Parts: sequence; structure tokens; C-alpha cells
Amino acid sequence: MRGRLAIVPIVLLSLNSAVAHGHDDMSGMSPPERLGTVSFEISCAPAAKADFNRGVALLHSFWFDESERAFKRAAAADPDCSMAYWGEAMTNFHQILDRPSPSELAAADAAIARADTAREKNAREMLYLRALHRFLDGYKPEEFQAHATRYAEALLALTHKYPRDSEAKIFYALALLAYDPDSDTTLVNPRKAVSILLPLFRKYPNHPGIAHYIIHACDNPQMARLGLDAARHYALIAPSAPHALHMPGHIFARLGLWQDDIRSNLASKAASETMSTGTMHVGAQNRLHAMEFLEYAYLQTGHDDEARAIAVEGTSVKQSEVDPDFASYYPYVEARFQALFAIETGDWKLASMLAPTSDNEAYSNGLILLAHAEAAGHTKDKNAAKAVVQAYKIILASKPKPPAPGTARATMRDEIAAWADFAAGDLDGAVALLKPIADLQAKVGKQEVELPAREMLAEILMLGGKPKDALKQYRLSLSSDPNRFNGLLGAGRAAEALGNRALAGRYYRTLLANCADATGPAISELAHAREVVAQTTNPGH
Repeated sequence: MRGRLAIVPIVLLSLNSAVAHGHDDMSGMSPPERLGTVSFEISCAPAAKADFNRGVALLHSFWFDESERAFKRAAAADPDCSMAYWGEAMTNFHQILDRPSPSELAAADAAIARADTAREKNAREMLYLRALHRFLDGYKPEEFQAHATRYAEALLALTHKYPRDSEAKIFYALALLAYDPDSDTTLVNPRKAVSILLPLFRKYPNHPGIAHYIIHACDNPQMARLGLDAARHYALIAPSAPHALHMPGHIFARLGLWQDDIRSNLASKAASETMSTGTMHVGAQNRLHAMEFLEYAYLQTGHDDEARAIAVEGTSVKQSEVDPDFASYYPYVEARFQALFAIETGDWKLASMLAPTSDNEAYSNGLILLAHAEAAGHTKDKNAAKAVVQAYKIILASKPKPPAPGTARATMRDEIAAWADFAAGDLDGAVALLKPIADLQAKVGKQEVELPAREMLAEILMLGGKPKDALKQYRLSLSSDPNRFNGLLGAGRAAEALGNRALAGRYYRTLLANCADATGPAISELAHAREVVAQTTNPGH
């Protein structure tokens, strides 16, 4: 446990500012709430404005239930405040996170109807209402993209009519990110959003939404470094919001800054746990999301015992503790805890024994089946691999529309099929399936704590006896997903297989630097790397 103890002092310093208001610190004093600075001018009575701006600040940090309570207090203080009801509607519009459920749509429709009839609104505020109507009116799930586009266009028109309205620009940038098409590999919307947000960040450095949305926009290999300043500041801007403590981890993970990632998500996890027992409730999805990032980061630093502990702890979280709006997230993350640990540590016996979830959800069961497929590939069990492919086909057959080859939605299916091809001895078929996914991820990035397809491609080439090709793919993978444990380890092994021990030593040296005080299975994995580094550093000994 030496690795875990080594980071505790830093984490404790973070927690002093991370605990939300309403909970006493050890001195008996409640720390002041810090959500950032929002100044959204509205035409309502002065008594409503403080709660309204607090609601907007919470909204910008995706703390939707607490934000809704703030807007309701604003409406109670001024029942004719149209924008208070707009705020209530917005708390049911979870942009970026998910698409609205029927219950959320009903709540948003009811709130926006009250906003329409409330008497206090000016011409600018009517445009905010009209923009949200453009999304809500006649909404159909299959037409999400069209509705989200109309909403963004209405906000753009608002920014043109009221160019000094910074909140309109910030919400427009968020809208751009929320309807970013999956097929866009040039990152048009994220780049446009960043071009809006970066100048605002310089002007309003304490605004929570600006920093937050810069991180989301830059959450890809091409733009991650542009988001590093916002990542380093967002937790300082709004340390009372668990999501603000977590979000920097997206950029830290993209850049392979694992200790920063660990500190960020330990603070978010602790804040989520504290608030779940207090008066300001946050659902367990916040805790689980921080734990996802923690497991992933611990695995990259060779802290396998800590990663295992997170995975075990994850099983203690109950579905009932997750907000109903995020119910589908629960089986997905529970599956990931198991599958990620087995795959990343190369425990193919464990991977082959993982049980599918009971909900027949394509992604959560896909994670388990991917672990089964990789296990079959490593053991060359073509019958087991064939059974995995068939099982996933049955899951997909129950879904309305199969994913098109080469798209992000096809990633899971094609990765499972690639490992099945490899298990059956078809190396070329496996490579053909993985390469388009890897090329796509190099442009737009993999999903958060997903396994890189390029690294899978390199591993299959290495297992297939092609170390030169494998080394090329490992290098490319480390460019888009730097400092990954298995990427560095694999690149070192490929270099060794080619007789280039000096190059292997360089990869191993970086790996060892990342993995101080490693625990669990990683210790044996690193022993050989340590020998090579010693020999290449002191070749005469």
C-alpha cells in the first residue's frame, strides 16, 4: 500500500477546499461554498437574483438536482420570474452527458410553459426561451441532431443580437459540443467552441462554465494541451462541485498525467461521498465516475492493488444510490470495473470467467464480451471466440439499428470480431478490423477510460510475430494515448524483439518513472524492465 500512502497528504490538502457547504470541517466551521462567479443579468426581482445565479453556476458544473432547487427558490422569491422557470427546464436538459428521457422532457416542457406565462421577461430573455423551445417542441429521439442543431442556431442568433451577453456565448459553445456529429473527424464544433471560450476565459477566469466546457472541447488527442490551463483551474474555481473536481481528470488522462488524474478524482470521490450523507445530495454516479478514472489511472501507474480495491468497492455501490436519470450508467460502469482490471493486468483466466450483466445492454455486456474475446485471442481458443461473437450479435440484433463499420458506434463489435479473427489464426483480418478504429481514435480520441484500439492492434501484431509492425503501432498509440502502462511495456518488448535494447531501455525508463511503489501483478511485469534499464544505463556492468 506504499503507493496509496504516498499521495494521501496531497489529497487531504485538496479535500479541505472540496467539501461542499453545509458540512463541517474538523475545526467545526463550515467552509464557504465556492462554485465560481456567474453574473447573469435578468429582469426579475432582486430577491430572486442570488438564487438564480447560484442555479446557473451549479448548472454549469452539471449539478442538476441542486441547480433545480436553486431555481425553484428563485421562483418562490419571485413567482413571475420567467428565467427562474427557464433554469428549471435547463436542469432537465443534460447536454453532453445524455439525451433527455421522457420524464425529463415532461419536466422541461412543464417548466418552459410556466416561463412562457410568467410576466417578467424582456426581449433578450424571450430569446433564451425561444431557443429552448427550438429543442423541446415536437422532440423525437430519432431527430435529436436536428433539434440540437436548431437550439444551437437560436443561441447563435441571440449572441449576434446581444453581443455583450457572455452567458449566451457560453451556452452556445456548450450547444456546439452537445450536437457535435460522431462523423466529424475534423473537430469543427470543438474548435469553434474553444475559439469562443478561450477569450472569455481570459476575461472571466473565475467562471465555472467557461473552464468546464474548454475541458470538454479539448477532450481529444489533437486539442488536449489547449485544455490544460482550464483543467488546472476548474477545480480551484468551483471546488464545492464534485464534477468540477473530477473534470480536470479528462485532460490529465489524455496527456498521461496520472498523478494529477489520481489527485483530481480522489478529491471528487471524497466530495461525492461526503455530500451523499449530508443535506446537499449528489447521486452515486458522481462517485462511480471518479472511481472509473481512478481505476484506470492506478492501472497506468502499476498500482494494481489500488485498482483492484476500487473495482471491489464499486460492487458495494447500489443501483438505488444512482439518480434515476442516470440509471443506464450503473450496469455499464459495474461491467467496466471488472473487464478493465482483467484486460489491463492480462489476467486471461479472470477475463474469461467474467459474468455478463443482466440488463442485456449492448455496451455493458460488450465490455464483458470484449474481455472474453481478448482472453480467447491470447489463448488461441477459436471456439470460445466464435461463441463471443455470436453472443454479441444476439445483443445487437435486439437494438433498432446496427452500427456502421468504421464508426465510433462499431468499435466494440469490431474489436470483439478482431480478437476472434486472431484466435482463429486470421491476423490480417484482425488488423483490417482494428486499423480503421485506431485511425478514427487518433483524430477524435477514444472514449474516456476506454482501451485504445491502436494498442490492441500493436498487441495483436506482436503476438502474431511482427515486432517491427507492432513497434510502429505502439509508437502511434503512445502519441495519442501517452504514458499508458501496456503501451510503454509493449513498445519496450517490441524494441527488444528487434534487438534494439537501447530503445527498449528508453521506453522502460519512462514506464518505471510512472510506476513508483508499484503493487500487485505490476511488480513482476516491471522486474524485467528494471533489469534492461540497469543494463542499458551501465552497459559495462
